[in-house]
Amino acid sequence: MKDAIRRGLADFWNYRYLHGICVATIALSVFVISAFGLFLLNTGDLMASWTRGIRIIAYLAPETDEKGREAIMDTVQAYPGVAGVEYVSSEEALAWLKKEVGRQTSLLEGLVDNPLPDAVEVALSADVEGAGDITALAGKMESLSGVSDVEYARQWIERFGGIYNLFQLTSIILIGLIIAAIMMIVANTIRLILYSRIDEIKITRIIGADDAFIKYPLYCEGVMLGFAGGLAGLLLLYAAYAITVPQLSSAGLLLYFQVRFLPATMVVFILLASMTVGWLGCYLSIRRFLKV
Repeated sequence: MKDAIRRGLADFWNYRYLHGICVATIALSVFVISAFGLFLLNTGDLMASWTRGIRIIAYLAPETDEKGREAIMDTVQAYPGVAGVEYVSSEEALAWLKKEVGRQTSLLEGLVDNPLPDAVEVALSADVEGAGDITALAGKMESLSGVSDVEYARQWIERFGGIYNLFQLTSIILIGLIIAAIMMIVANTIRLILYSRIDEIKITRIIGADDAFIKYPLYCEGVMLGFAGGLAGLLLLYAAYAITVPQLSSAGLLLYFQVRFLPATMVVFILLASMTVGWLGCYLSIRRFLKV
């Protein structure tokens, strides 16, 4: 194996022009894939943060007394995913509405009776994930005796969730196409090297070298191509991240959200995946060329 690695490194340097083009292409491909991963990672964090900021409001029926209200609040507080429960009286709701209306307060001066009902406002915990959990929680609250209606940003949740799922599907398709392209690039690079060394390969076979002697250095080259391309792509992504994020922060576009880079586990996974794809591309090329 040491001899195979040594010969693979030697071939990597001897055919550095072909390998350089292959590494650059893999680096750009890994950059695109990693950029999609970074976007989905932070979009998921943003959606989770936004979801946790949503409030579910349960409007109480007019006949609900203080005892019934407290029973509803105790029941809701015990539900999984509930971080806190707050009672909002109709007077407090009307005062808040007047404050929000501002100069248009005169529109509310003609009201004889307060049209707003008492309500219970529910804050969500970090355990709540996605629209399904919120809908289930709202459904349980609506079924309680003394609750006349439940309101939350259902349409916005479903809309943003649908957009996020569409991005995920599109990213998976594009990543699959890019991986296939990387395999073809590595396979063609190794094939060109094999054709340039066809006389040498024939001579080594005549003097008794087996196919393993020919294949293993090429496998090492494929793995090295994948590693070098993956590392270059990740460094390129980090450079773009380090340049772009501070500018967005200084422009005030990231006041309420912190963009994070890919975690170490994902970086390692991308490198291993790039090396595996490089090996597969090499394997396919050698299998067709040597017919083994």
